[in-house]
Amino acid sequence: MRIEIFVSSILLAILCLSLLAWKWRVSIRISVYGGIVIGGLTGLIVGKIDSAYGGFNTVLLLPGELACIVAITIILILARFYRDPERSPAENENVIISPADGKVVYVRDVEKGSPLVSTKGESKFRLDEIMSTDLLDDAAYLIGIDMNVLNVHVNRSPIAGNAILRKRVKGTFMSLRKPEAEVLNERFTTIISNGSVRVGVIQIASRLVRSIVSYVKQGDDLELGQRIGAIVFGSQVDVVIPDLENLKIEVKPGDEVKAGVTVIARHGPGNNK
Repeated sequence: MRIEIFVSSILLAILCLSLLAWKWRVSIRISVYGGIVIGGLTGLIVGKIDSAYGGFNTVLLLPGELACIVAITIILILARFYRDPERSPAENENVIISPADGKVVYVRDVEKGSPLVSTKGESKFRLDEIMSTDLLDDAAYLIGIDMNVLNVHVNRSPIAGNAILRKRVKGTFMSLRKPEAEVLNERFTTIISNGSVRVGVIQIASRLVRSIVSYVKQGDDLELGQRIGAIVFGSQVDVVIPDLENLKIEVKPGDEVKAGVTVIARHGPGNNK
């Protein structure tokens, strides 16, 4: 195999994946490693074809390299996206666990009596489907979790309880980079209550999404960490946490969390702030 095919495939793959990483908010480091792997596979495939047919001009091979990179990337992304590993919470007493895989982008205080909003950048948008009820009138914190295309996209119940509200809010599909995306994007709001604690989960779609898949319906009893639904590709999940006794938020912006595993808040008489 000609070394120039191998090198050009790797460089082209790194360039393509770096652009996707920027667009989809994926670590550049991951895109470089992925580019080396995908570029290497592409170089082997295109090199075999080149050898079998007696050799082509390297420039003429670039479209074939690009097509191969795209095909391998799509296969690997789909394989990662549709994985759904089994998970069990390590703790189940007086904890609220993350409903989503991803990175915490904000932890916002909610002032008592103020409208409940979801925040994106410097813009704030009312969550009218919750505000039209008194189900979360004691909201204290709003936590936003960004899910990139490489994260597991199955969302889980942050507490055990009954799904007292499960409502889809129709919207247009926009990039979550746009400040107005939270109010216009499709979202699915769930409020779960166990009698003493009520937690809200807002699943927010991105512009690539065509549906938010629901696994449960209003009135269902849910276990801690039970699957409640999934969002296709890049998306965001917000968590509304009420004012609880000895409440302590365990995450901060920049933290990586896992659905059904990571404790994002603790409360109760045994917890000291």
